[in-house]
Amino acid sequence: MLYPRETCDGLLVEEAQMVNYGEHLAMEHRIVRLSGAITGEFAFHDFLMALDSLSHEPIKILITSPGGDLDSAFLLCDTLKIIKSPIITIGRYCASAACLILASGNERYLYPHAKTMLHLPAGQMGGDARDWEIQHRQMTIYKNKIIDILIEAGVKKKREEILIDIDRDFWMDSQETIDYGLADKILTGEKWLEFIGGHNASRSIT
Repeated sequence: MLYPRETCDGLLVEEAQMVNYGEHLAMEHRIVRLSGAITGEFAFHDFLMALDSLSHEPIKILITSPGGDLDSAFLLCDTLKIIKSPIITIGRYCASAACLILASGNERYLYPHAKTMLHLPAGQMGGDARDWEIQHRQMTIYKNKIIDILIEAGVKKKREEILIDIDRDFWMDSQETIDYGLADKILTGEKWLEFIGGHNASRSIT
């Protein structure tokens, strides 16, 4: 038998909801989790679009990721722009490509002890000299796309300055990330209660 449990604010949560907590968060509070490496799996994109089809209330994305495939990250940034629901990103650990997702939210929050990291695109090269030339050209394209996303997200630096910053792993704490322009505020308990209380956030669509 499943028994209801009382939360800190007096609301009852069924144990079945805790067993299926991911579905409960998504369907009841429009909170989804981006955890682990970012890959070419498009189920997450499809789920965001499904939520967007139900309503255009804000979608909150909890991000805990070491990064991953850049092409997949670029396409996820596209998905966040395509859907009409406001996107609220909440960073816990956002490295590499995950930083781009964090920065692409309409509202962007960080846990007080969150960490973020930016760096240049990396990959293995193989083949002959012509193959190397093609691969090097692709790496340059990726590098420019990263900088474009960062500037569009609010990084107030010149392209050359960003390149210097991300030439090696560029780690930041929560406040440094906000100062850099990748996030807006530290997540507080009051704000979290607002998120799970169903309050609407505003979004300007251009």
